[in-house]
Amino acid sequence: MRYPDKSAVNEHFSRAARSYDAHAILQLAVGRALVQRLPGELPVPTALDLGCATAPFARAQQQALPQVQWQAVDLSRVMLAEAAERGRLNDHYRPLCADAETLPLADASQGLVFSCFALQWCDPQRVMTEIHRVLAPGGRLLLALPLAGSLRELRDSWQAVNGRPHVNRLPALADWQAATQQAGFADAQLQQQVMVESYHSVKQIARRLKATGADHVSGATGLTGKNAWLAMVKEYESKRTEQGLPLTWNVLFLDAEKIG
Repeated sequence: MRYPDKSAVNEHFSRAARSYDAHAILQLAVGRALVQRLPGELPVPTALDLGCATAPFARAQQQALPQVQWQAVDLSRVMLAEAAERGRLNDHYRPLCADAETLPLADASQGLVFSCFALQWCDPQRVMTEIHRVLAPGGRLLLALPLAGSLRELRDSWQAVNGRPHVNRLPALADWQAATQQAGFADAQLQQQVMVESYHSVKQIARRLKATGADHVSGATGLTGKNAWLAMVKEYESKRTEQGLPLTWNVLFLDAEKIG
């Protein structure tokens, strides 16, 4: 599988920093559910919010684990600057601009890695191996991200118009299962949950994806013409329900512990 270019991902998310919180409705809901799974104590008092964006869960994370020193890790300096501007960074919640696949951290240095809707841009094997490396024995990984099959209505509507990629190919549940096992995590719990959003229009969907930085498509070339856009919209409209235009997300919830 071809994974997105990190510089392009960084560019898209940096542009979305100011608008992210107002539009990342599903991402924030998933993150709040993930916060509810935080353990009561850690083997060492350090933790990462990996791919933190604007660090919207900072306050809840610190309330759940008040004695822990957090690092807010993101590929985008602009996202971290937005987190600072929103008052979410402090002496116990510090920023670290880094790639999740190559963390500038010591082996076995972290008691927890928390990550919400960030690692879908990564190679599962590389990032899971890196997370396992930095976790201390007894350390926990709490992860949520979209899987293959997400945004399928948008993908299928474009597919009916032309063969160009308009939606990223995402790793499947089996890819994350294999990566988790090969990285050394034993008895990891992986749950797949289907979540469906409803929108008034295709334009609203496109704006929401752009406002959250999720509009980057690996391998996309050139501009989309007006006629192709209108044809795609017509195709998508055929999927309308009483609730509106559906947008499906296949969400992985992963809970794992590093043993030994």
